[in-house]
Amino acid sequence: MKKLFVILLLLLLSKVFLAQGIIHTDTLFVTGKVKSEWSFPISAIKEYKSDLLGDVNTSCSAKQREDSKGVKGVLVKTLLDTVEFDYENRKMLNEFYFKFEAVDGYTVVYSFNEIYNTETGNHLYIVTEMNGKEMDEIENRILLLTMNDIKSGNRNIKGLKRIVVCRAE
Repeated sequence: MKKLFVILLLLLLSKVFLAQGIIHTDTLFVTGKVKSEWSFPISAIKEYKSDLLGDVNTSCSAKQREDSKGVKGVLVKTLLDTVEFDYENRKMLNEFYFKFEAVDGYTVVYSFNEIYNTETGNHLYIVTEMNGKEMDEIENRILLLTMNDIKSGNRNIKGLKRIVVCRAE
């Protein structure tokens, strides 16, 4: 009975925190079709070269705006370049895609070619700084931004926890 009470209490508290918008992660995991799973704690992400993105909308909705100042970020493909994908021949990469998952279950999908062979890959960032705050001080970290979408916000993710590398069957 005590275990059930504790589980219910934890579920209730997690829903309260999520309802308040307090969703964040401190480590980004890369799993799936990789030779070995990777984790990128905030301290490691901050070591990569950050680009100045300027003043941008960091909302995760096309219907709202969240104007953030002095946003900096690391290209996602820079992080993914350190991961060894599990494939038999290079042509198989055309069948790969990435599921970006947030702590609240929100998921966005990008193909391998979209990240590595289109302009989207040059505009897909993990935010390392915004509004004068470092990455570990941002409330909704880890934040993923797609900077070149026509309708901004729909593919942004707050509380990014995992990138799952998948292969289309």
